[in-house]
Amino acid sequence: MDTEYKELHREAMSNQTGSTLIEIYTSLFPLPIHIIVFIWMSINTDHSKKLNSPTIWMFLFEFITMVLPTVFNFTLFSDYSVVQFLIYIIVFGIAFVWMLLNHNYISSSTIKTKKNPYITVYRFMLNTYTVFCILAVDFNVFPRRFAKTETYGHGVMDIGVGCYVCSNALLFNIPNTRNISKNVFKVFKQVLPLLVLGISRTYFVTKADYHHYVFEYGVHWNFFMTLAFLKIINLFVLPFISTCCLSIIATILVVIYEFALNFGLAEWIMSDAPRDTLFSANREGILSLIGYEAIFLYTLSMKSRLSFFMKKNHLLNSIFLLTVTSTLSIALFLLTFIISYIFGVSRRLANAGYVYWVLSISSYLLFMSIMIENFLTVLLHKIGRLGEFNRISLIIDSVNDNLLFFFLFANVVTGIINMCMYTLVMNTVSSIIILFLYMFVIYFTIYILQQYKNKIYV
Repeated sequence: MDTEYKELHREAMSNQTGSTLIEIYTSLFPLPIHIIVFIWMSINTDHSKKLNSPTIWMFLFEFITMVLPTVFNFTLFSDYSVVQFLIYIIVFGIAFVWMLLNHNYISSSTIKTKKNPYITVYRFMLNTYTVFCILAVDFNVFPRRFAKTETYGHGVMDIGVGCYVCSNALLFNIPNTRNISKNVFKVFKQVLPLLVLGISRTYFVTKADYHHYVFEYGVHWNFFMTLAFLKIINLFVLPFISTCCLSIIATILVVIYEFALNFGLAEWIMSDAPRDTLFSANREGILSLIGYEAIFLYTLSMKSRLSFFMKKNHLLNSIFLLTVTSTLSIALFLLTFIISYIFGVSRRLANAGYVYWVLSISSYLLFMSIMIENFLTVLLHKIGRLGEFNRISLIIDSVNDNLLFFFLFANVVTGIINMCMYTLVMNTVSSIIILFLYMFVIYFTIYILQQYKNKIYV
């Protein structure tokens, strides 16, 4: 990668201030609607009946229905987010009203899938947004306002690591204090791969002279290290903390950290101060752990309070969950809106504004995921197929069952494309073709891997 292009890339990624809060929510709305449309088409055709005997045509149907629209929604159609939202909200409204009118089909039965459907859908949506954006941001067809912000602001790509923390919290089970040795082994087993990936990424990025910006996490720190250290903290500390205290501790962390940020810490983190020690070199990554830990604790607290209702598949429980998640999302959005005028929103700092914004986005995605699960349940009940249904989708299941490989493979392919092509200077047609092929290769590979694994275990 020559010096002139590296400078062009640096200019494209630097000094970004993000988009409006409303536009980010509207930009995330199309994917869950496409999942609802896919589910309706799948159940009302032979597609859902053949999920245990998949074909390439079934994969193509799912890819075109659910994944491909993301390529266009975040690029060519990005300037029409309001128009898109108005169209998609009509589809959502029809699905929601239909679900309520057929509420008598919701009983105590549940969908018999390996993983909870709402978690499965939540993780699929988050990872689809992520793997697309990590490459798309290197093309001019992808709006700069969606890129990561350098200091303060909110872009679509800023939600990534925060929502991954929420996702981990939703799946987290607090270890038992009676067996510390098992906890140590569990920590080692879960953390070692993340640390190896984090260190390896830093090494290869440095050796390959790949573009890297210290305003993201620091000199050596990265996404994997943040997740690794959060696991270490939570697996060792949370067994000794009552779940009723989690939100209180999270609030204390946010208040103390925000106080410190406003009394000089934020200025030092974002300054050109020397990075001559391991701590100062990675001050963004290390200190932002406080904000990410608060996000984790808030999400875990919400999960513990709602877990009873999530286990019961009844109309009142479903309406309650939808009401709570939507209310949380709106309330946290309003709180973020107020905080953004006082302290700002900064992913780089993981400050109070960022914490509550990520929680609002996560509640928003959770609301959509629960809505999708209930829509699927009602649909299956109505046609009498709930008992025989055990898979949602080839693509959704493949991504969830191979999540780490899926994310790593997307990062590797992104790196190869960026080292082989000058993506920022490509025209619109070439950019869309490459992004389409990239998404196809990523999802087709994970689909093939899943089929191979299924053959081994059959």
